[in-house]
Amino acid sequence: MLTSQDLGQRVSVRRRVEDGLTDVLGHLLDVTDDHLDVLARGEVLSLPTADVTAAKVVPPATPRRGWEVPSVTPDDMQRICWAGWPARDTELLGDWALRAHGGITGRANSAMAVGDPGLPVPDALAAVESWYAGRGLPPLLQLPLADPANLVMADQGWPRLHVTVVQVAPIAAVLHGIDQVSVDDDLCTVVEPVPSTDWRSLMHDLDTGDPESHVAILTGPERVGFATLFRGDEPVGIGRVSVEGEWAGVTSVDVAPAARRQGIGSAVMAALLGWAEQQGASSTYLQVRAANPGALKLYDALGYVTHHPYGYRAPAA
Repeated sequence: MLTSQDLGQRVSVRRRVEDGLTDVLGHLLDVTDDHLDVLARGEVLSLPTADVTAAKVVPPATPRRGWEVPSVTPDDMQRICWAGWPARDTELLGDWALRAHGGITGRANSAMAVGDPGLPVPDALAAVESWYAGRGLPPLLQLPLADPANLVMADQGWPRLHVTVVQVAPIAAVLHGIDQVSVDDDLCTVVEPVPSTDWRSLMHDLDTGDPESHVAILTGPERVGFATLFRGDEPVGIGRVSVEGEWAGVTSVDVAPAARRQGIGSAVMAALLGWAEQQGASSTYLQVRAANPGALKLYDALGYVTHHPYGYRAPAA
């Protein structure tokens, strides 16, 4: 049976169903006494352990021809994601990166705990607590689920919070797939270096207490584009993309409520990735909460596959 040491790995699970047995292939997100959570083809499945007849870790999937992306470790992928979402206050603790940005977003206010902190993990955790306390922020860690340090952190009283999934795909293949999707031809697209008033009006999670500090994160990378889709004079969809070498990171895709289920999300992705390709990017990544089934389904349909899941940890209250 799978254990917590297998979290984040690609697994195969055989289970009983009404008319026999079936196999689930995906990434293991959680293990409890009574169920396994597996991310498989854009959906998180909670599998009762009573129905599981066999389960094992399997090698990473081999991408089909034309869907290859550069081979990058989870640690290095986390660093690429960091470059696309920079915090204004950063300090290194060995390989770990302590990041703070006034409490706006977890990604910009957490310690990216990948690699060697140069200290025993318990001492590194104490240093993290002290660093964030000095900035009036709660301590928070971010690291891949498969990192063995997770076990030590759990033993030290830092339970895991929510899980986020990093997904990847080649830009050309995603754009080819979007070309096959029927989208209204009355849309006008604008890609700008800063978020306009129209763009901001559709960003559902823009920090209302300090919007300019939030915008500082959004505009932080050297090469970043903000796409706004208009129907007439009305903005109906937005998105953001940053380019880090050959990688393009997609964030902040939002569609106006009245325009949903009309292919606007796919049209936003086409605008973002088309712009990123012009900037020299060839592969794309994005980060999506495991608890966001709508987004997982959209990106699965576009051809994105899971690179690795990561989690956040905080000291128990």
